Amino acid sequence: MIVVTGRMRIAPEHRERFAEVSTEMCRRSREEAGCHGYRVYADLEQDGRYVIVEEWADDAALQSHFSEPYTREFLTALLPLLAEPADALFHTVASTRRLDPERGLVPLD
Repeated sequence: MIVVTGRMRIAPEHRERFAEVSTEMCRRSREEAGCHGYRVYADLEQDGRYVIVEEWADDAALQSHFSEPYTREFLTALLPLLAEPADALFHTVASTRRLDPERGLVPLD
């Protein structure tokens, strides 16, 4: 699995537009084959900071996502909304476990 974390700061005057374009990007991305999750989260401690968390089955699914026209449209719309350069990190995950309150860490079924 590939997990992508995109971190960004959006100026107050652009937050409504950011919500529009990022919500649409999430919806369309989750429709793609190989997308296990795509969400935007607001940082509760730092006003105007957001994190996009993407989960992809593999590198092929991620590369296919980047070839979609709406991905380029999103990035083009995002750039003028940024208060500073964004940061994107790509993580390759070897295994995933879930925290069970009674049993501790357990493998996903």
